[in-house]
Amino acid sequence: MNEENLKIAKIKKSCHAGKIVSRILFVVVVIFTVLGIVGGIKVLRMGKDFDDRINNGSFAGIISTSDEIGSASAIKINLGSLPTEIHSDIPAVQAALEDHPMSVMYGSYVLFFSFVFALTGVMFLLVSSIFATIEKEPNPFTVKVKKRITTVLIVTCVILALTAGTAFTALGIVITWVINAIFDYGITLQTQSDETL
Repeated sequence: MNEENLKIAKIKKSCHAGKIVSRILFVVVVIFTVLGIVGGIKVLRMGKDFDDRINNGSFAGIISTSDEIGSASAIKINLGSLPTEIHSDIPAVQAALEDHPMSVMYGSYVLFFSFVFALTGVMFLLVSSIFATIEKEPNPFTVKVKKRITTVLIVTCVILALTAGTAFTALGIVITWVINAIFDYGITLQTQSDETL
């Protein structure tokens, strides 16, 4: 029995550390979300001035708009159609696309990634609450913990769908299904054990 108590104490200690780390990551992600929203709006508001600065920097060799550093690719982001190829039925949006396409493109992408950071923040907040629940409750196989873990995994699948593509999203869905099955099994065993006692 003493060995089991030591194992439980180690698990609770790990959960406490996980709770602290996930809360720190939540704060970091919130900061990046706010910076991204402010930056994205600023880029959109700069409009033509932003495009002029990018073009002047590119011409001077100070700025590179490619996704490569030297001969190595740093970040490969498929930007899709260029803003000049995108058309809108809203006259103000179409005028912005024609007047300052780079501002619209980069500002929109910064705002999009801010949304992804916000989803990641929600995920870290839920993970923190899962660690806190497991730390307090003697039995982690509860419906409450299962719901929170399922929510975290669904948010992760949404983030994967927005950023990584369908293959990773499919993998995330399979992992969500497997973990749900494990929790259902654990909850059933715990219920049977409680009824036996």
